[in-house]
Amino acid sequence: MSRLYIYDHCPFCVRVQLVAHYKRVSDLEQVVLLNDDEESCRRLIGKKMVPIFEHQGVAIGESMDIARLLDDLGEPDRKIRPLQLSEAIQPWLQPVQAHSQALSFPRVTRIGMATFATESAREYFRGKKEALLGCSFEQALAETEEHKAVIERVLNELPPLTLPSEQGNTLSWNDVMNFPPLQYLTLVKDLAFPPRLRRWLQEVAEIGGVELYFDRAI
Repeated sequence: MSRLYIYDHCPFCVRVQLVAHYKRVSDLEQVVLLNDDEESCRRLIGKKMVPIFEHQGVAIGESMDIARLLDDLGEPDRKIRPLQLSEAIQPWLQPVQAHSQALSFPRVTRIGMATFATESAREYFRGKKEALLGCSFEQALAETEEHKAVIERVLNELPPLTLPSEQGNTLSWNDVMNFPPLQYLTLVKDLAFPPRLRRWLQEVAEIGGVELYFDRAI
């Protein structure tokens, strides 16, 4: 049996989960690590990084390398549609990443994920991410409306994404790349997603076997 080691909040892990589920990869065990579990990662690949894919006695990191390997291992008739540059949303999201992180980091530890099942795991994450944000989680939460305004503007500027239902309920490599950062934003209560974008999120989540956080948004 192969193993996929993940954090259940990790956008890079969500990429490989989408591919594994969509491609119906068999004999795959998913192992959720605690966020402060450095030992398991270092034992497998020599550094703290997820996802990690252990297959036939070899462990590899790097989400897209894993995703492509899972694509090869999965059902051949479950094709992933090619990447289309016109649907790449990274040029819109990258400049506002700090706002997205300020919204998502303080919230993700509070919705019952297995990665944050212990106080030490939550504090480990807090310490790392507050250093990245340059402020406390409390301050980031207090500035929610400012960050939401920026993100909502960008969401309305994104190029239209092809719905899986418009392509025979298939996923594309754009979906694999685009879904995780937008999924993270569903943590934010009352963040306004354009209707078509919200429908795209729901379709990709269903076909890819992953969840959205609208029902637990804070």
